[in-house]
Amino acid sequence: MDHKEKILIICPGAKSPFVRNDAVFLAKRYPTEILGVDTLPFPRKLVLLFRLLSLLLKGEVLMVLMYFSVPTYAPFVVTLAKLFGKKVVVITGGYDTTYVPVIDWGEMKTWWKRVAQRYALSMVDLVLCFSEFSKSDVLKYASPKRIKALYFGIDTEYFKPSGPKEPLVITVCFQVNESTLVQKGLRTMIESARSIPEAQFVLIGETSGDAAVTEARRTAPPNVVFHDKFTFGQELLRFYQRASVYVQASAHEGFGIANTEAMSCGCIPVVTNTTALPEVVGDAGFFAPFGDVPATAEAIKRALKSPELGKKARARIIENFTFDIHERTLLADVRSVIGH
Repeated sequence: MDHKEKILIICPGAKSPFVRNDAVFLAKRYPTEILGVDTLPFPRKLVLLFRLLSLLLKGEVLMVLMYFSVPTYAPFVVTLAKLFGKKVVVITGGYDTTYVPVIDWGEMKTWWKRVAQRYALSMVDLVLCFSEFSKSDVLKYASPKRIKALYFGIDTEYFKPSGPKEPLVITVCFQVNESTLVQKGLRTMIESARSIPEAQFVLIGETSGDAAVTEARRTAPPNVVFHDKFTFGQELLRFYQRASVYVQASAHEGFGIANTEAMSCGCIPVVTNTTALPEVVGDAGFFAPFGDVPATAEAIKRALKSPELGKKARARIIENFTFDIHERTLLADVRSVIGH
């Protein structure tokens, strides 16, 4: 292999933890560079294509690894790479490859984005999806040459139980706003808290100032706390370690990273019985239909009365979703495309 050649990782956000983790894994075997669209000057997507073309002309690209098939630039990235005879792998399985009519959510609502996605994903060498459910989502809109599941990996040595559990129920959301109150089921969790006054409920996420959030905060029962920032590091870890129950009441999850981090810390998951969540949780948690407040409240009550399930939740993560498993699978998949 020419040492100038590298795996070029193209992603919407250069600081994404799972992208950076994968870059570390790949760098053990291949030179690697992250090209985050968010780091580029305006017009970002045009600059992205010029940057890619420059690297291709210099002979510095071994393979393109694209996180999320963003319809506004993925077809152009794939076309450029293929013109230079380069392999392309896409890792995807969320907003970019779905449409959920019940909440009017997902890129595949728009006809031209469906066309762009179909073209891009049919041209790549391998599509890796966050779950088997995500794979089925992709296959509704495209017919890739090769497609398989690649589950996320959790650092189970970092995300581990510590200290006694409390009657604490949590959820994590990057941003609490009008959309996520519905899509992430935050409103369902808030309403569920009314019938469980003995437990404290905490919503962890950057809170917007829109009217829907202001109203949700005003009308929330007294045992609901809005933790007004998206927390990383030790603070988030301590929430996971203290909490007995983690709620993921979403309409759609391609995998659910925060839920698996919480499970690794011994939290009992209460999730919706839809999309990838049953696949991830298995028999280590409780389920409720999306938007069903009484059923969600009942599932949370059962979880709070089943502390023994915390060990089972962690065991499920260790058995199926560790860093080691993810790294081995990712490297094997990349080797299968590159050929060495």
